Amino acid sequence: MHSLVLALKNAFRHRRRSVVTLAAIALGLAAINLFSGYIANVYAGLEQQAVMGERLGHLTIFKRGFLLEGKLQPKRYLFTPEEARKLEAIVMHEPGARLVSPRLSLNGLISNGEASTVFIGEGIVAEHNDMLGAADESDAGGRLDRHRQEGVAVSSDLARLLNLRKGETFSLLASTIDGQANAVDADVVDIFNTGSAGTNDKYVLTSLGLAQSLMNTDSVERFIVLLDNAALTQRAKRDLLHRLRARGFDVEIRTWQEMSSFYTQVKGLFDMIFSFIASIVLVISAMSVANTMSMAVVERTREIGTLRALGLTNAGVIRLFAFEGLWIALLGCLLGLVVTLAAACAINASGIGYTPPNSSDRVLLQIDLDWLRMGAIALAVSFFAVLCAAYPAYRATRIEVVDALSFV
Repeated sequence: MHSLVLALKNAFRHRRRSVVTLAAIALGLAAINLFSGYIANVYAGLEQQAVMGERLGHLTIFKRGFLLEGKLQPKRYLFTPEEARKLEAIVMHEPGARLVSPRLSLNGLISNGEASTVFIGEGIVAEHNDMLGAADESDAGGRLDRHRQEGVAVSSDLARLLNLRKGETFSLLASTIDGQANAVDADVVDIFNTGSAGTNDKYVLTSLGLAQSLMNTDSVERFIVLLDNAALTQRAKRDLLHRLRARGFDVEIRTWQEMSSFYTQVKGLFDMIFSFIASIVLVISAMSVANTMSMAVVERTREIGTLRALGLTNAGVIRLFAFEGLWIALLGCLLGLVVTLAAACAINASGIGYTPPNSSDRVLLQIDLDWLRMGAIALAVSFFAVLCAAYPAYRATRIEVVDALSFV
């Protein structure tokens, strides 16, 4: 305890130098903390967009081989009505499972009677759509009317392209699972923004009954599982895979991260950028502490010789300077936290917005507090600060006491 108090007093012998070092550490930490908070907010937004906006849920269940050959032989990889009932019963007995939703993918041509263009989409149970994708905002979600099987939600750019409005009738044309051409009439019940520039000009959302009618089947393609807690995703995947295969279902299960390639790619990119920036901050902080402590050791070489002559061991000298470096790092981290909180509040209240790549929506620039990353960076800075302070002191202890006492 005495060494800590003495180290704190010694750390501010040269106040100007110590303040500059504290500022370098604080500003560097604040910058990396703000960036980590930004990417944490981006990850949360991408998760929400994937799970709810793209209606991927937390888990997707399909027959083994569907992703590889399902487009070529769709009939082989569909769940029959009997299989669907059994699978739903098994999934709903899984702890934490809130919803299991059957799906059927669609693609073909959409026509307003005068012009046609391609579309992609899926059929979903209308009640399940309310739990997954439909939002309160009028321009988002893609709501369906559970009382109108022919009701379809159309993406906003597609509706603009075909001049479709709510209440108007149009036609969907597609190939059935047997390869025959089929068409159905549908009504626009909602126009929504998918949030993705790649799908907002071609996406439609239909009721499951209408999709099955268009595809001429009573089967479904896959099941989406929504959990109460996203943290249960990996455990639920393992448990469900074991239980379903034990009951004779040859299935595969993918998590929402595996199904959303965009999330995986963006996360990998931001993690790499964060690692690069964090490395720069650590180097700057370490060099600032090393410079400050090296100058302090040189200026106090005679003092070190006196302490050793009075009986202080070499380890004691190193410990004293290491504590000084630790105090500078801790105070710099504390100051950096204050700057981070103030800057985060200012940015969140500023209303600054931007349109991300591959998105059709403007989003606000928001900063979350990623305490785990912030704590890890603070620990790393403190660790390197102690090393950078201890090394010059170690070198000073290599000088003979007589030479240290006469050092100029």
